[in-house]
Amino acid sequence: MLDHIIDFTCNLANRCQEIYAKVAPNPLRSCLIQDCLETARDYKNGGPRYGHGQILAEGIADAADSLWAIKTLVFDQGKYSMDELVTALADDFVGHERLWRDFKSCEKFGNDRPELDELCAEVVNHFMLELKKHRTFRSGIYTGGCSPFSRAAENGLATAALPNGKRKGEANFADAIGATPGTDTHGPTALLKSLMHYRQTEAGSGFVTQLKFAKSLFCTEDGMDAFIALAKTYFDNGGQQLSVNVLDRQVLLDAQKHPELHRDLIVRVGGYSEYFGNLTPELQQNVIDRSEF
Repeated sequence: MLDHIIDFTCNLANRCQEIYAKVAPNPLRSCLIQDCLETARDYKNGGPRYGHGQILAEGIADAADSLWAIKTLVFDQGKYSMDELVTALADDFVGHERLWRDFKSCEKFGNDRPELDELCAEVVNHFMLELKKHRTFRSGIYTGGCSPFSRAAENGLATAALPNGKRKGEANFADAIGATPGTDTHGPTALLKSLMHYRQTEAGSGFVTQLKFAKSLFCTEDGMDAFIALAKTYFDNGGQQLSVNVLDRQVLLDAQKHPELHRDLIVRVGGYSEYFGNLTPELQQNVIDRSEF
């Protein structure tokens, strides 16, 4: 199924690229990109030396947690049948409270559980490698990434019930390559160890790790040294990108209620920073729900 969706997405992207090349060339920009002048081709039409494309994955942890819950409760323990789960999902878990509690309480990605982490990495690594089999209209290859930016909450709202216990209309959704906000409960070291199972160097686009720390951590030399050691270890083991917030949860909650008092409050959303008051209520809640270490 993943291969089918990759094939469909790349074909659709190529059709879009072909249209842009024909009806929306940009000769000025093409003059500033290597090899476009030499090939006498627009940058949208195969002129540059590199014509790669990126397909972004989203909701990675939600997918992994769902697969793990199915593996655990349906296949390993046999507590529920697949038909029971499919019916419960179609009903948005209404009338299936015991099943919902069991699936929601299953272990979650981001807590240094190697078997679960490997399941997640298997899906992501396959996604990355399968993309590279597809060529772009611009004569490059496709690569993957994960940088949802402001889309995480919107995607959560648009996604139906999932086997990880998510109900339809809930905005809480994995906002980067890490855990679904609030489910990484074993500390930042455990989270980063989970992420080291990915082959992160296969990513050709943003592959963002979100971390949120309490301000008190940075009030001591030991706290700052610990963070520096954590970051260096992550990068030494293949990590590609850290997006860090240093916040006070109570300040965020107050900013939700009294935005006029916090007009200068800036948060790191995921690959970019924004005034907290400019975010949608769902995206504000996403930032608040992230585990604070």
